[in-house]
Amino acid sequence: MLLEQNWNAVPGGTARSANRLVDALLTHTTVDLVGVHGAHKGAPVLALPPGLDVERIPLPGRALAESWSRMDRVSIDRWVRADVVHCPAYVMPKTSAARVVTIHDLAFVRHPEWFTPNGVRYFTRFLDRVRASDTVVIAPSQTTADDCVARGIDESRIHVIGWGIDVVAATDGGVADVRERYSLPDTFVLFVGTVEPRKNLGVLLEAMKMIPDAPLVIVGPAGWGDVSLGDATVLGNVPDADIGPLMAAATVLAYPSHFEGFGLPVLEAMAQGTPVVVTQRTAPAELAGDAGIAIDTHDPKTVADALREVLDAPGERARLGERARKQADRFTWDETARAHAAIYEELS
Repeated sequence: MLLEQNWNAVPGGTARSANRLVDALLTHTTVDLVGVHGAHKGAPVLALPPGLDVERIPLPGRALAESWSRMDRVSIDRWVRADVVHCPAYVMPKTSAARVVTIHDLAFVRHPEWFTPNGVRYFTRFLDRVRASDTVVIAPSQTTADDCVARGIDESRIHVIGWGIDVVAATDGGVADVRERYSLPDTFVLFVGTVEPRKNLGVLLEAMKMIPDAPLVIVGPAGWGDVSLGDATVLGNVPDADIGPLMAAATVLAYPSHFEGFGLPVLEAMAQGTPVVVTQRTAPAELAGDAGIAIDTHDPKTVADALREVLDAPGERARLGERARKQADRFTWDETARAHAAIYEELS
């Protein structure tokens, strides 16, 4: 399993989901797993999964990634003997082993304006290499799988395996604690995710102007782009242990993102019984099913009306919350790990 993504300036959902997959593979399967990364001066931004055997290639990680992207050079076989190499973060090394890649989304194809020209070139080279090879592709949602087929990857090579969720219900004490530490009111709208243009926070902020009695609380790191957060309460990065209680404390999760490959915050909120408002015809809407409210999030008033539907109706809020819990129960890291292990074994 490649781990270079843990050194990204903003590891994001890509690295976090890969970490959780590693944890689940070590816990729920008999896969003999080794993590691989290049040389780095400092510690990873996101800590490597505990208990994982790790092989450090004695070449700079950034140079390795560029070499693999541009020239398909520097085989990892010199340092690692493997039956299967899993590449979860848009970099595919040279190897004689079978390869599996995770394609979280193809946002760079749909919306190249969200990326730097260099970023688009990098991701396009990766997609071209995957398309021209016999590499097995894992997509976390049918939305992403359909995008892969539309871009020329044979459907027979694609497996849809959603991410899981560790359902640890927040306690009343935990909810009270985060309310006090972060000075949160009884009623508030929550957004969790990397702050960047594709999250559509501008429309959400406009919508919140129509709901003056319920503040917007934003949790997550700053990503790329100039995104004004107006009057929102911005908590930035918070400890992982606080995410569940914050989700449970929220009256509703607003996730108006234009585009996602999966949408883990939506699943995390649903697991706590928190209603979700998401963008229609996206992977988060696929996740939420009939347990969430899926709308056109281009219009602030439509977003405000959907949030009001939850904020002003305790009965509807309770009904959606119960359906959300049941929907989230379908997604477990145990099942995610077993599905990955079955692919590894078939390729070995």
